[in-house]
Amino acid sequence: MKRLSLHRTARPLATFLVLVVLAIAIAYAWGSTGHKIINRTAGRHLPAAMAVFSADSAFFEAHASDADARRVNSDTSFYAEAPRHFIDIDDYPDFHNLPHDLNTVIALYGWERVKQNGINPWITAWLVDTLANQLRNGDLPRATQTMADLGHYIGDAHQPLHATANYNGQFTNNGGIHSRYESSMVNAHQGEIIIPRDTARYIANPLAYAFDYLYVSNSYTDSIMIADTYAKSLSGGLYNTTYYDALWQMTGGFTKTQFQTASAAVASIWYTAWVNAGLSADVSDALAAMPSSVTLRQNYPNPFNPTTRFVLESRELASTKLTVFDLLGREVATLLDGTLTPGTHEVAWDASGQASGVYLYVLRSGSHTLTGKMVLMR
Repeated sequence: MKRLSLHRTARPLATFLVLVVLAIAIAYAWGSTGHKIINRTAGRHLPAAMAVFSADSAFFEAHASDADARRVNSDTSFYAEAPRHFIDIDDYPDFHNLPHDLNTVIALYGWERVKQNGINPWITAWLVDTLANQLRNGDLPRATQTMADLGHYIGDAHQPLHATANYNGQFTNNGGIHSRYESSMVNAHQGEIIIPRDTARYIANPLAYAFDYLYVSNSYTDSIMIADTYAKSLSGGLYNTTYYDALWQMTGGFTKTQFQTASAAVASIWYTAWVNAGLSADVSDALAAMPSSVTLRQNYPNPFNPTTRFVLESRELASTKLTVFDLLGREVATLLDGTLTPGTHEVAWDASGQASGVYLYVLRSGSHTLTGKMVLMR
């Protein structure tokens, strides 16, 4: 999704001109290839009751980038197409605690700044209601178009450079990384992006859900910049096969995860609208599709220095322990040890006394064990 508008007019003129050049160079989010992958595969995660949509993957793929085509450069209104594709969330102070209510954010930061920073999570949440109404009314032509658009916006939000003010590396000497990462690299390695079947689940709060996956996307920003610098060091500054192979080597792991997560998220949002339209036999069917005990999101930011956060979601009372280990298996911190009540919980780790490197975290809750890794980079 091209961005031609700029932030902060108080920046020096030279910076302003550089940003204009960089912004014009930005390609569409994930490129058409990436959006097609996400929209084409979303249907495979749907329940049998939504088979009519599972069979419509060709339509969703063909219309995966319709939202980009609707963009009109001269439209500067708040609800124009362009701001729907991103949110420069880290432009806001204490952005992990940014209010979710749009009116509150506008009251705090002003209409113009919010528009310039993008409205992706809000347009996604609003379209869930729109889709539910279309399904309830049996308006399938409009419903399938809305589903395709939701796939696009959710796909945008899972592209890490659509969740940061440094969306083209313009602040870190990584100019042009946006297109190189989302289009050129993905096009070259699309055959390695495999989307296994997942299960669509009911999302009780789509807006909070959108903010959650945007925070995860934002956490990968620094990793992309580091990978770009590394890849250029190997290729001598040339954007050739050596560069793109190195960029994929450094980012391919989480990029494939983002594609998988985006595809499942699209299906979950479609399913949520289906349930909200009253088309599910019983809302309890939807609730049953949610995790049986606890989920643990990837820590953010990651890499981090020196503090990072974990978000846990629990559906039941459970004895829960969250522990951090180094790569030698030594326990370095216990972040949580007690009974976890149903709901969403956030835990922080201040690693000020620890050395740079890779750490493992282990969550044990009831009969479930979840693990992951993170990088402390000073």
